[in-house]
Amino acid sequence: MVASLLGITFPIRETYPYSFLLAEVVSVIVVIWQWRLWHFFHRPLKELNNALKLLQHSDFQSRLLPSPHPVVNRLTVIYNKIIERLQKERIQQQEQGYFLEHLIKASPNGIIILDYDQQMLQVNPAALQMVELPLEKLVGQSLGAIENDFFQRLSHMPKDKEVEILRSGGRRYRCQKSSFIFRGFPQQFILIQDSSFLDAQKEKQAYSKVIRMMSHEVNNTVGAVNSYLDTLKEFVLKDTEMQEDYQEALEVVQGRNQSMATFMANFAQVVKLPEATLETIDLKELLKELVTIYQPKLDSLGIVLSFNIPSDQILVQGDHLLLEQMFMNIFKNAMEAIEQSAVQEQRALKVIWNPQSRKLSIWNSGKRISKEEEQQLFTPFYSSKPTGQGIGLTLCRDILLKHQWDFRLYSPEEGAVFEILLK
Repeated sequence: MVASLLGITFPIRETYPYSFLLAEVVSVIVVIWQWRLWHFFHRPLKELNNALKLLQHSDFQSRLLPSPHPVVNRLTVIYNKIIERLQKERIQQQEQGYFLEHLIKASPNGIIILDYDQQMLQVNPAALQMVELPLEKLVGQSLGAIENDFFQRLSHMPKDKEVEILRSGGRRYRCQKSSFIFRGFPQQFILIQDSSFLDAQKEKQAYSKVIRMMSHEVNNTVGAVNSYLDTLKEFVLKDTEMQEDYQEALEVVQGRNQSMATFMANFAQVVKLPEATLETIDLKELLKELVTIYQPKLDSLGIVLSFNIPSDQILVQGDHLLLEQMFMNIFKNAMEAIEQSAVQEQRALKVIWNPQSRKLSIWNSGKRISKEEEQQLFTPFYSSKPTGQGIGLTLCRDILLKHQWDFRLYSPEEGAVFEILLK
């Protein structure tokens, strides 16, 4: 347009100089107007392009400066508000993510997170301790692919329904499968709660009152009966031939009374178990002392003892008296199992210490323990022996729970092993 106007008026510039001058002025005005018009439309596009670059690089820190241009200024204000909101939401999500990550790791409950293909994506430390498997063997694997009864039960769990799984050592786990939305897709997780300690406390509260009442009544009765029996021993029968039978009968009755008192004292021992007074002790020295005590009994039964502890010391925080009592029960049960076993050729008792996993194993060559017995062994007053009272393993369980040590009693391919995972 400007070129056409100048082209028309240029030939008549000498004839009509004012017309040519006017054409030049109009041309300058048009050029200035076109430049301003181009700048008016180009500036918002430039700012919009800068905003898109910032969003592309996820830069939520930078802000656009205010502009005198009304359209650009409105665009700048809206963009800055959007970016500020996005930044707050991003910071909030990061904080929630960090909090959730630390919460999962620090949780005393086991947590297993599954991906979209039902493979294990994350397993927290509490769950690793419960399943007793390393992390590298679990991540990326499906639940059903793990050759473990516990994982097989987890793989068949219904969603949003609590299932109780009973494992060896009397350990009870309450498990529940649920889901949450992650990046727009449902993702499942399994929550595992170890209820062994709480259940043991509830059981102890329930039977302690009954045992105290029974012990009080039995002891009072036994004491009175024994007093009368001692008095009756002073009487001399006129029939001398009946005197010996008379004294023998009183001895039998008094012996049965004493057996009943001992029986109740064993039950009361479970209730009166003191709290653990923790101190630094050398578990290896404690075990060596017990081995020295039981060595004559082992020799008389023909049991070969293998004491395989390579470490110089096994330092733990524990109660010496309680641990001594616990290991005495374990050794006693192991020797009885070996003695009652039908296989008499190879009688062996092994004490094995793994310093890497801090696991102490006491294996005996006695009869194998069935899966049904494994689940009931640490139940109070349950015993697989015909004359057993079910007190020894209950004491062991309570002592181990007081030390917060994990434990397991099961049968491998041969014999039976009592495993203790020390902290």
